[in-house]
Amino acid sequence: MSIAILPISKEFGLSDSVKGQISSVFSIGYGLGAIPSGLLVAVFRPRYIMAVGVAFWSFATIATPLTANLIQSDALWPTAAVATVATNIAPLLSIRAVMGLAESVVLPSIQRIISVWVDPEKKSLAIATVFGAFNSGTMLAYLISPGLLEEFGWRNMFYLYGAAGLILLVPWVLFTQDTPYTPNSLDSSILPAAINDDEHAEDGDFWEKLADLRNNTPWKEMYKSPAILAMTAAHAANNWGLYNSLAWTPTFYSEQYGLNVRDSALLSITPSIAGALGGVLAGFTADRLLAEGGWDRTTVRKIFQGISLLGSAACLLTLSNHIPEKASTAQALLTAAVGLQAFNAAGYGAANQEKAGEKWSGLLYSLTSLPGVAFGTLGVYATGRLLDLTGQDWSIVYGLTASINIVGVIPFLIWFDGKKEFD
Repeated sequence: MSIAILPISKEFGLSDSVKGQISSVFSIGYGLGAIPSGLLVAVFRPRYIMAVGVAFWSFATIATPLTANLIQSDALWPTAAVATVATNIAPLLSIRAVMGLAESVVLPSIQRIISVWVDPEKKSLAIATVFGAFNSGTMLAYLISPGLLEEFGWRNMFYLYGAAGLILLVPWVLFTQDTPYTPNSLDSSILPAAINDDEHAEDGDFWEKLADLRNNTPWKEMYKSPAILAMTAAHAANNWGLYNSLAWTPTFYSEQYGLNVRDSALLSITPSIAGALGGVLAGFTADRLLAEGGWDRTTVRKIFQGISLLGSAACLLTLSNHIPEKASTAQALLTAAVGLQAFNAAGYGAANQEKAGEKWSGLLYSLTSLPGVAFGTLGVYATGRLLDLTGQDWSIVYGLTASINIVGVIPFLIWFDGKKEFD
């Protein structure tokens, strides 16, 4: 959408505030689904939960241009009131929210699967690899989307991406499994109860699992934990920068330097590459420090989370102090910012695996991510409003993001500890 929003906004005359609404409503849907997704993967097969999510967001992708066609362009002015905007783009906002709701199952499901599949001393690298795959997907989208836009138009691009999601769903359903165990190699009675590979469970088990959630979920303990609050603060600061980067970077190049869609997308690729490489480097290094260097787990997490948010803040403050005349210089600073921010894979990203056992790792990620999703969503919308109010002054946008990074890392450095709390 960050690429498609450029031709969409040109066709329908959307202001930056409206573009911010379209980008941020996805996160509202994501936030609404975060806690339910964490609960579902705690007691049901995460590969099936993931499959349902992929199916829904693929259909939502296909429906995006259909709802966009309903926009009344003659009513969309840069100073449009919220009620007017909602009337004109409500169908598009709704389908974007559905897409966010569907995608909310991804990270809780992955956290749950990693908790079973990956040895404790390799968790940092596993989490970093997953986050790196997300960055790689963003990079591929930036590479492919401009060509698809030019060849087929933005509407057909959404149809193609939605169809690709449905096609890729087939091997996921056929070949993935929730655990590395098989009935022939290990008695299913000793597997984690929530993902016991018993394909013939009785229907009554559904209600038993719901009762288990109601009676045994450690809500109060999670909300009272200083370490969990620290992880939540770091997650929120990260999401403000991450969501803005994904939603606004191509627009920054377009508005600040007058670049077309293809050039804006190409300049947006390098941060994704840096994010993938930075996360994997951080994860590998953190695992080595823990396994071979004998470092304290709490110290390692604090170091890498500090590098993530403070390093990114330094790059963004430099950019904010003076927007470079050359787009390539701005690109270098944004690339460094995203590459350093990816070190959070060895910070709060891996900490979920250590603070919770197999059953609650997905829910814990959802709990720490929900405020982060809300904060990141606010960031995307606030950026649009700031740009409209300041005449597209990007220095304020990047200065604010840097300040939030600095504030967000402080609780983590003070309160986080690496001991397990929830089994």
